[in-house]
Amino acid sequence: MWCNTCNIETNNEKCPVCGELTIEEIPTVVHWCANCRVPIIGSKAYEKHLCPICGENASYLASDIRPVFPEERLLVELLLEKEPNTYINSPVWVANNRYYIDGKATVLPNTLLRESNIQRTVDLLDKFSHQNSYEFFNRNISLFIEANKTRLDTIVYEAHNFIRKAAELFQEENIVISFSGGKDSTVTADLTTNALSNPYLVHIFGNTTLELPQTLEYTKRYREDHPQAIFKVAENKEQNFLEVCDDIGPPARMMRWCCSMFKTGPISRVINNLYRNEQILTFYGIRQSESVSRSKYNRIEDDPEAVKIQQQTVASPIFFWNDIEIWLYILTREIDFNAAYRLGYDRVGCWCCPNNNDRAQYLNRIYLPEKSNRWRDYLISFAHHIGKPDAETYIDSGKWKARQGGNGLAAADDVKIQYTNCTSEEHSKIYRLTKPMDDEFLNMLT
Repeated sequence: MWCNTCNIETNNEKCPVCGELTIEEIPTVVHWCANCRVPIIGSKAYEKHLCPICGENASYLASDIRPVFPEERLLVELLLEKEPNTYINSPVWVANNRYYIDGKATVLPNTLLRESNIQRTVDLLDKFSHQNSYEFFNRNISLFIEANKTRLDTIVYEAHNFIRKAAELFQEENIVISFSGGKDSTVTADLTTNALSNPYLVHIFGNTTLELPQTLEYTKRYREDHPQAIFKVAENKEQNFLEVCDDIGPPARMMRWCCSMFKTGPISRVINNLYRNEQILTFYGIRQSESVSRSKYNRIEDDPEAVKIQQQTVASPIFFWNDIEIWLYILTREIDFNAAYRLGYDRVGCWCCPNNNDRAQYLNRIYLPEKSNRWRDYLISFAHHIGKPDAETYIDSGKWKARQGGNGLAAADDVKIQYTNCTSEEHSKIYRLTKPMDDEFLNMLT
């Protein structure tokens, strides 16, 4: 437990110093040992941190980081106009667009990604990839694992206890693992099957039909490596993504119709077929550090207004974990994982999601050139169709992601919004909501 007022760790629900309620999460930061050349996860409570390997002082590095695999490291070298494999014998970690090379920060601006000559980069990657190596990377990761063993033991012990306690009220056949093919669901699945000593648990994979090729390849490997697991695939086979885009326009940040149509909906059908009206417990890989909206979630939730699929209670064993802790677990246990992370993707959802950042879009142009070009052409055609005079700029600048209406689409003519006139304000209307307001609704009004 942690007291935000006193910034101290305690075992009590109330701080022994100030008497305020404590929180479950213990904030951590990342320190750097210049001697061992590894990051060390430490409590925010201590300004100084000693390296568990050499005993030297470790200095503050960042709030969270993830490892940069050799494939991404080579790409970064090219973008920074360094000689290929310049940093082949250096530890490289990253937080957002700040790369830490041997503990020293180097910023990779998004403008470099936007202005990069894609074909030249692809040619150089092809030319120098065979000279790349995992030799130093693997040795350095072994030291990273050794330095953070105590931290891993602590969070795994806590996660296992959380899983067992959450599962007490459910029969084992009513326990489900939500599997996306990403690092978080991979760790959640491994934690859950080990905590419950049950390799037969139901896994549900929502294939949106927009997954990265690496995600589908990894999911196939996972099924082969876990033959005892009951693995169900949820997929919308009745509708085609681009055909729906033709009708109502491509999804945007505030109009993510694709999630319910191609993910939540199909998963709901699979759950209904398996469990009918029975309540189930779903373990999933949500983490509060991923976004502002997810930071408002509860670690375990069964409120009908908070869960997307009504008959499930959802629980996240890794809710308080940071990226570096996720990777510490994967690399320590030598778990197979989605190869997209080796290329530099920090998240592996739908490849054309409007929430994708500049890095993901850039990587798509390198590793998914045909799909990326076809999608850009489609978006430009859509922009022309709805009357945008500067269609290419509208798409390439990302303004299409902020679209909030159906202007220019025939389907918009069929949408009717009912209202009544306000009796106290002359130019005001009254709209009756059919469900409570949430952050997504309020964001649409700002």
